Amino acid sequence: MQQGVQRKPAADFRQIRMVIAKVTSSCNLRCSYCCADAIPVSQPGATMTMETHKRAATLLIGDTESPELQWIFHGGEPMLLPIPWYEEAIEFCISAGEANPRLKRLAIGMQSNLTRLTPEFLQLVKKYRIQIGTSLDGPPRLSDVHRQAGKRVEETIELLMREGAPPGVIAQINKNTIAHMDEVVDYFDQKGFAVMFNATCPTGRGMNVDNLTGDELYNAKRQLLERADQSGNVRLLGPDLIRQLFYFFTGQRDMTERNCHTYNCGAGVSLIGVDPNGDVWPCGRSSDADLGKLGNVNDPGSLSQCPSILRTFHEKDLWYLRCFGCQAKLICLFGCTAFDKNSIPTREIECHATQLLHQYLWCHPDLVQRLVMRFQAATEKMASEAREGKLTPPFLPMHTGNHPCSGMARAGVPAPGQPAAAMIELSAQVGLNLVQPDGTDLAPIPQTIE
Repeated sequence: MQQGVQRKPAADFRQIRMVIAKVTSSCNLRCSYCCADAIPVSQPGATMTMETHKRAATLLIGDTESPELQWIFHGGEPMLLPIPWYEEAIEFCISAGEANPRLKRLAIGMQSNLTRLTPEFLQLVKKYRIQIGTSLDGPPRLSDVHRQAGKRVEETIELLMREGAPPGVIAQINKNTIAHMDEVVDYFDQKGFAVMFNATCPTGRGMNVDNLTGDELYNAKRQLLERADQSGNVRLLGPDLIRQLFYFFTGQRDMTERNCHTYNCGAGVSLIGVDPNGDVWPCGRSSDADLGKLGNVNDPGSLSQCPSILRTFHEKDLWYLRCFGCQAKLICLFGCTAFDKNSIPTREIECHATQLLHQYLWCHPDLVQRLVMRFQAATEKMASEAREGKLTPPFLPMHTGNHPCSGMARAGVPAPGQPAAAMIELSAQVGLNLVQPDGTDLAPIPQTIE
């Protein structure tokens, strides 16, 4: 146990593999579709205290029995917090990881709009091999319709790529970008950014943003598949589409898996969220939706009701009966429990798009095979180069036994700034070996759709 931090076990976090630590509710931008509504950084409770961070790290890193854990600093805009705060926070995470003999790999991530990446923050990123994630919807002129500072974000992504720390990019598919999808796909293909496309959801500040139709969402995914096939650039597909391709190609899927975009999602099981006040949520999105608060790390006793709260959070209504007889369940991502639970229209959009995509894959088996083979060949090549010491993945950096920098240097591992292939980053994100339930009685879970 870390000195000066007291706790008593009150909940089961043994399967946790990812922590979304929302260290601030403030942001320097005001994107129109943001799922949160940021508050001023000067407002009380806008940022996480170091004491709260240490309590969260001690509880979640200390309790996990997973061999790997990713700790992601999130917001708001996390780079609003000072560098010394992160130095202390990350070192504490490393110490907590070293104290847990079951944990072998600790990754530090940060989801940022990148407008505040100073040279000093860049050094922090390189020192701790922080995997950066950001958002850009396409060419700046299109991205700025709903977002802000697109040119600045584009330039900073390119800087990080030159520095050997390529970020992952989330691009939102919305009514604006869907009208220019060819241009958007061309842009990411030419830039070489590792990108994941998500559909906008009517949440937070974006409640008035128009929803896509199921046909529009499907057509966007179809265009991504066809462009990746034509160009050979599988980074355009992102982890979710690649998962769907593998599910379809193999015809196999473990319906008991507990992760994002599964019938019974991994919220509260394989991932967890913590907000600036120390409130614990099933995931990062559930805090945005104000759904399923589990308790608070500063009051361990408040976490005693986790099983019953998670049971309610994961309950399925009668709408989901259609899933049992649906052939498209093989590739279905099942939406987001936090965002879709109270929005049947959003479910319908995703359901229709998935059924159309399933039909498309059936009609284009050669395309599926080519994309799967290209992805496998590329990741096998990069993995081989990593084993030979030619490359070191920027994703899932190792923090084991010693300080992450000095320990790697003694082992002859390339320095954090050494360029690395974006394909390894993508393969790590795909994570085809997903977390399985270990049989613990976390909470009664609705029957899966075997």
